[in-house]
Amino acid sequence: MEKLEAELASLRTRAAALNSRHSAAEAAHDDAKAKLQRHHLDADLDADEKARAKLETAVAACAVTRDGYANALVEVQAKITDAEQKLAAERATVERKAASEKLASDLDAVERALPDYLAAGKRFADALEKLHFHHESGAMVRFICNTATQVEVAAGFALVELRGMVVAEVRGMVVAVREGVAPIPAAQPVTTSVPIAEPSPPTQMIFMMKSANFRDHDGRIRFAKQFEDATMPVTTAQRALRMGVAVLVTDPKRARLRGTRGGDFNPRAPDVIDLDVVEEPKNLPHFDPVPRSANFTPLPTAEPRTILIDVPRS
Repeated sequence: MEKLEAELASLRTRAAALNSRHSAAEAAHDDAKAKLQRHHLDADLDADEKARAKLETAVAACAVTRDGYANALVEVQAKITDAEQKLAAERATVERKAASEKLASDLDAVERALPDYLAAGKRFADALEKLHFHHESGAMVRFICNTATQVEVAAGFALVELRGMVVAEVRGMVVAVREGVAPIPAAQPVTTSVPIAEPSPPTQMIFMMKSANFRDHDGRIRFAKQFEDATMPVTTAQRALRMGVAVLVTDPKRARLRGTRGGDFNPRAPDVIDLDVVEEPKNLPHFDPVPRSANFTPLPTAEPRTILIDVPRS
């Protein structure tokens, strides 16, 4: 292969030199023809016969030089094509040989590992056999024994065929790859793990009765406008509901007040509440906003009464 590569490099160098000389010879030929044409147009045709003959000789000489380089270039290009084909065939032979040797090595590894696999399966089945009174253990024993038998038989056929021995007049893959009958086995595709998107942190939509600032799950400061809906972390939304800064979106106030403030908002106004730093009143009973918004009416309680019960004495 190294000899072919050196020969191809030499031919390409020769082709480049011939191409350069052919271009120069073609330019010289064109210049000589132009001079001869000017002579035909401007000179005295009867008095300047020697000059004409000299110009014609120059044109002919340039044409011979140009055509010589062109013919040589065609022949060198043919040799380059032939060398490239030989080199490609040589490289394919080397690749096929390496692929067949790798396949044979992989088969050696399978043959070495197969007895260990079968022995390990038998040991595991023997251990499970002692638990014959347990249904699942018995099922595992039968599965292992059946699988081991099938793997042993299938591996026997597969290894013989892949080794290159003639089985039912089928040429083995190792030999077929080496001789170019079968293509080189494709490389195992690289599998990339697909990142699983993490679920979004829980949020809640509420209706703001007052303007407020709060931090989202990423720590960025957000501005919730008065009389507009706002989506925020659940804990922050619950705090706003408890403080009366907001109400649920099912509250009748939302239908009446939504959008009435217009676009007059200033996130830095002194009346804007910071839901992340405000302290809730302590020692106060906790009211769930959902039952509170339902407007339940407590039932009247009966007055306490005292009754007498006769109990027999012993």
